[in-house]
Amino acid sequence: MLFMIVFNINHTDYTMLLQDLATTLNIPYKGEDYLSVPGSSGKGFIKILKLYDELQVMLADVSFNQTLITTREYADKRYFILHFDDVYITKTAVLKVDEETLQKTNTRHAVARLTSNMFVNTEEIPANLHIRSIKILFDDSWLKKYLGLSADTDVLQKYLLLKTESFDIEQLDAIYLELMEEVWSVPQNDPVQNIFLQNRVTLLIERFFTRLHDKSNLLNGRFNLTDDEVQRLIKVEQLLVHDFSNSPPTIDEFSRLVSMSTTKLKKSFKGIYGSSIYAYYQKVRMQKAKELLMSGRYNVNETAEAIGYHNTSNFISAFKKQFTFSPGKVAIGNIAASL
Repeated sequence: MLFMIVFNINHTDYTMLLQDLATTLNIPYKGEDYLSVPGSSGKGFIKILKLYDELQVMLADVSFNQTLITTREYADKRYFILHFDDVYITKTAVLKVDEETLQKTNTRHAVARLTSNMFVNTEEIPANLHIRSIKILFDDSWLKKYLGLSADTDVLQKYLLLKTESFDIEQLDAIYLELMEEVWSVPQNDPVQNIFLQNRVTLLIERFFTRLHDKSNLLNGRFNLTDDEVQRLIKVEQLLVHDFSNSPPTIDEFSRLVSMSTTKLKKSFKGIYGSSIYAYYQKVRMQKAKELLMSGRYNVNETAEAIGYHNTSNFISAFKKQFTFSPGKVAIGNIAASL
């Protein structure tokens, strides 16, 4: 009996990938770019979409009975994969990019990330982990045409070179999560489902690259920062929003931690992230609260506690200040009307 599934990926065609995965899992593949995973192997489905004859999209709402290890090897012809993942990790999941490793345990992993075959990418996914993922595959020519400016390749190079440091560089906010929720809510027998899915995937792509462009100031050195200083500011941002249940470090503590004067730290952080350190912290904190409420797993009191509020009334006031509506109105079924 197998205790893990090892699947090597060198595919540039998602249909072929789906066929080979079905063979690896010993699941009958009936074609139509759709794989239903039976109870003997797990549960859920994987679906492939072709978008404008240039983009390939893989939708996965699935779990496997055994640990899944996937490895995408380096290749000479470069292509990219844009991932949108929303996973509740209990047992440890592992990401390796070349020699760098990132482990995640007991957390919600809800991120968008851009990877390429410039590096060897390995993921170890625990057995019975429920995966909701949208992956979009495209090549250099599409990317250059989409961005319109070949100079943006330098920005992408720097983004990709961040490797595991950039694994959480784009955390999924409420808008991302709502678009993804709409993807999963489409009935399989809906005659226009592919048109609807293509629309929502297009919106996800546009949002990611628009926000990446906004971050280009960080990646292209506009603020006269060295690569090392950029990395230290990324570290500050990650520590700032890592755990809202506890108070963040003070400015002085951050300054000592990253060996940067408080004046330069505050100026550089605001220039890159668009807000002062604690204004940014509060904005992301409220976005996290909205995500928790949208998940349906937390009520208002539990959400307030999860993000470090001891007084629910204070939390409600802070939430309304940012979103102009109360947290009690946030629910999966009606959030679209509130955005």
